Amino acid sequence: MYRLSSLLLFFAFLFAFNGQAQNAEKGITFFKGSFKDALVEAQKQNKPLFVDFYAVWCGPCKRMAKEVFTQDSVGAYFNANFISLQLDAEKGDNVALAKQYNVEAFPTLAFIAADGKAISVNTGAMNAAQLMEAGRIAAGESLRFEDLYEQYKKQTNDLSIQQALLMKAPAFLGAQEGMDAEKWAVRLRKLYAAYIKAKKGPALINKQDYLIINSVGGNDKNEIREMIDFINDNLPAWQVAIGNAAAYYVVENNDAQIEALAKAGDAHYKELVEKVGTTYQKSYAVVSTESISPAERTAIYADALYQLYKNKDTKTYIQAMSSLLQRLGKEATPADYGKAAQDLYYAAGDQLTADQHRQAIAWVEHALAGEQVVMNRVNYLVMLGDSYRQLKDFGKAREQYNLANIESLRMAEMEMVQAMVQQTIARKLAELELLEK
Repeated sequence: MYRLSSLLLFFAFLFAFNGQAQNAEKGITFFKGSFKDALVEAQKQNKPLFVDFYAVWCGPCKRMAKEVFTQDSVGAYFNANFISLQLDAEKGDNVALAKQYNVEAFPTLAFIAADGKAISVNTGAMNAAQLMEAGRIAAGESLRFEDLYEQYKKQTNDLSIQQALLMKAPAFLGAQEGMDAEKWAVRLRKLYAAYIKAKKGPALINKQDYLIINSVGGNDKNEIREMIDFINDNLPAWQVAIGNAAAYYVVENNDAQIEALAKAGDAHYKELVEKVGTTYQKSYAVVSTESISPAERTAIYADALYQLYKNKDTKTYIQAMSSLLQRLGKEATPADYGKAAQDLYYAAGDQLTADQHRQAIAWVEHALAGEQVVMNRVNYLVMLGDSYRQLKDFGKAREQYNLANIESLRMAEMEMVQAMVQQTIARKLAELELLEK
């Protein structure tokens, strides 16, 4: 009950964007002038150009302008190493420039030498870390992933090269498509397994390798189980290196495997539950509450899930979860209530009785009252609408769907996801009209 798996995954926030407006006192200071003027300045200062090719309608462009370009660390690096320029690629002379540098989508982030030759042209939005890495590569301070991989092929036993590759792997894989993506994923999965095997011991206990474990580790349950045990067995050293994140790794991944087994109707989940109060007790101390021990809490939740998914026993599940949430009292989070209802919907769905829908509604309303994350709020509102529809209270269902639609307006920076969500809500509203006839 420590993580909420949302039905609708997206991030949302309100913002305004002006393609040329940046606060000179924070973040990147963008050059005021034409591309030709910027090149002259680049030659004068002996720096390359960083050019943000954007379009005024582009949501990811707006997000980068507000969330990435304004960061102090990004500004400090780019102001020191580049002449930075923002160009509306659909305006005036910029159209020809965009064509010259093969701009086919937005944003396109180009690094251009002072003589006008492209150093690198990157399509798609980046977070701050990705942009900084692209800048370091353009400045010659860091190797491209492909160049580093060539080094690795010549020195396959060099663990420092392997670590550098794996640190870069998530950003590189995210930019690949189709067969290229699968090809590199297979290579990197093999490299990861070999790297972990070679370093497993004190040498693996550091921040960089923890980031690799979390971002490249994959979904192999046996590999994850071995890592859970390794981190737990060396918890004091891991906590010195990265703090309580190590304990949370044990908790979250053990919980995930317990949940998967319980939902699959596999009674072996009980073996992992038993470890919560024994082998993994010190790790689970990070999620302890005053009202109930982690071991008892995990056991109640896992047993309830097993009854719900294996035996379709919604009555036992509701009784167990109601008791657990009551015992947690004020320590229960919105995610606890939301997860209780969501599991009920997933497992039973249309088979729920009217009273069971009312219980789910009560849980979701608890969750909604304390939830601030927009993606979860939309999820909860849609869940409420679905339950009211099943109860044939079409007026309340429409009200909840409309509220979900209003919340979705806060996702302007993720246009495709917003459109998908709004289409889903529109379909549900259309279905309501048919049901009312």
